[in-house]
Amino acid sequence: MKRFRYGLWLAAFVLSLCSLMPYAQADSRMIVEVQVDEEGRVPSVQEAIQQALPLLWDRIVDSKARGSLSDSMKATPFLQRVLPRSDGVQVSFNEARVWQYLDQQEIPYLKEAPRINLMIQMSNQNGSSMPQTEELLQANAESVAEARGVLLSEGGPALIVVWQWLDNTQVNLVVRGNTALAEFSETRKIETGDPLLQLQIWMGEILLAARDTYVVDPLQTDVTPPQEKRYGGLEIMLTVEQPAALPAQVALEDALRQHEKVASIIPVYLSASSRHYRLRLKGEGDLWMQQWFQRRGMQALPTPQGWLVR
Repeated sequence: MKRFRYGLWLAAFVLSLCSLMPYAQADSRMIVEVQVDEEGRVPSVQEAIQQALPLLWDRIVDSKARGSLSDSMKATPFLQRVLPRSDGVQVSFNEARVWQYLDQQEIPYLKEAPRINLMIQMSNQNGSSMPQTEELLQANAESVAEARGVLLSEGGPALIVVWQWLDNTQVNLVVRGNTALAEFSETRKIETGDPLLQLQIWMGEILLAARDTYVVDPLQTDVTPPQEKRYGGLEIMLTVEQPAALPAQVALEDALRQHEKVASIIPVYLSASSRHYRLRLKGEGDLWMQQWFQRRGMQALPTPQGWLVR
């Protein structure tokens, strides 16, 4: 019975998200496509939502801090929209809530997708170029860049990666350019196995290191709270869709008004079945509202404007 009720709630939640007016999503990294699995099976909406959040973290969180975010974390507080499709599910995340959470948890992240003009040069031990290997490494780097939230573009700062085979097993690397990544060199011995695969892994490490130089660290940077930018002083809309007599309405308003994170609550429209409020917060964000209403036997769902409570 509990699972059945959860299924009904999830279906209602998805329908509410899909019925929203189109929202101008500024950051393409917030849109995650969860495709069919290796067996050709389209994931359920619930599966797609939980699979999408770790993919989002991979795109925007500093690689050294990524382990602090569990892949089992609930994704629903961050959701913007869910669109089931024939070949998978498109999951869109609320940009303001994502930045708000990372700031609150003091987790370093990439506020914007860095643009990098990647140039790869590979030569054998005789000094001759290896164009086919360069193309394969470039194609793999494009796949890694997409998964890590990097835009490979000729308009970005140059990241020049030069490999030189010294003999049959050793490769020397020189990385230079005008990205934020400092110039360095390194020599590695290619172990037994597919050398291309080992070079691809190496290329992924370089690209990730260049990407992480653009990370915003909340502990070291004066970051304006994104929620404040979006709502203009932490002002959000609260819609309560639940029949209630006047005393119950007043009691709920008073409880919210007395909350330490609420500056004011202004009724916009009131009726016996639904109420709309303009809620101004004090700067700590709004993710706490989900648990606050849950303790009162109500469900709070995120919307582009604020919260819908049922």
